[in-house]
Amino acid sequence: MSSNDGLRSSLDSDLLRTFLVVAQEGNVSRASSRLLRTQSAISLQVQRLEETVGHLLFQRHGRGVTLTPAGEKLLAIARRVVSTLDQAVVELRGHQPGGEIRIGIPDEYGEKVLASILASFSDTQPNAQVVVRCGSSAEYPEMISRGQLDLAIHSPESVLPGDVVIHREPAVWAASAFADVSSRIPLPIALFDKACWWRSRCLELLESSGVSYRVVCTSESLAGVRAAIAAGTAVGVLPQVSMTADLRVEDVSTLLPSMGSSELVLSKWSGAPRELVSSMEMSIRSAFQKSDISHRA
Repeated sequence: MSSNDGLRSSLDSDLLRTFLVVAQEGNVSRASSRLLRTQSAISLQVQRLEETVGHLLFQRHGRGVTLTPAGEKLLAIARRVVSTLDQAVVELRGHQPGGEIRIGIPDEYGEKVLASILASFSDTQPNAQVVVRCGSSAEYPEMISRGQLDLAIHSPESVLPGDVVIHREPAVWAASAFADVSSRIPLPIALFDKACWWRSRCLELLESSGVSYRVVCTSESLAGVRAAIAAGTAVGVLPQVSMTADLRVEDVSTLLPSMGSSELVLSKWSGAPRELVSSMEMSIRSAFQKSDISHRA
C-alpha cells in the first residue's frame, strides 16, 4: 500500500462522531440541528466516511436513514474509538489548568437557558471556570471592547460585522393582567433608562403615532420596568420572553405602534481564549436552539 493509500484509509474522528449522531437520530435533518451544521455538510461527511471504508453505511428512505450491515459493524467500532479519544482528552486535561471565561447574558434569558449553557460547557471544558454576569445587556458591547467580557449575548440597535445573530425576539406592549390603564389620557408609560436603545425607539414610535403619553417610571433593570407594569401603573415595551403570569400583551392594533422584533447577538472579545470561547459559543447556540424560546419565536 502506498503512503497516499494509507492516508485515504485513515479514519477521521470527526467523521466518526458525525456518523454516530446520524445513526442515533436516524435522520440527517435532526443530526444537522444537533451538530449545528448544514444538512449538506453532514451528508458530505457521511459520504467521505463511506469512501474511506469502501461501503455504504446508510440506507436512505423517505423518512430518514437506517444502517446497512456495514454501518452496523462500524457503529460498534466508532463507539469504542470515540469513547477512547474522549477519555484520553479528559485524562490529559486533568493535568492542565482549565482557564477562565467571562460571559454576559441578559436577565430575561438567564433563567431560560443559562443552566443548559453551563451544563453543556462543563461537559466539554470540565476544568474551566465560568464567570457569569446577568443584568441589562446595554453595557455589554462596551465591556467586550474593553476586554471586561470574553463573550456576551445582547440586543443591539443594529447588528455589526462580527456579531452572530442567535435569536430574534418579538417586542410587545405589556400591561397588567389585573388592571387596564390603556384608556388613561395621557397614557402612563414605563421605560428603560437612557442607556437602553429600546427607550428611544419606544419614544420615537409614540411621537410619530400621535399618542398622548406620560413617562411615570424609568429603570435600568428589566425587573424595575416589569414591576411598574405589573402594578397597573403603566404600560411598557418588553421582550416577549420576559412576560410573566401577572402581565398580558396589550392590543396595539387600535392604540399603540408595533415595536416589531429585536435581534439577539453573540459578540466576542478579540483577546478571549479561543478554545473556551469556541466551546461556550457552541453551548450557547445549542441551548437557544433546544429551548422553547426558539420554538415559540
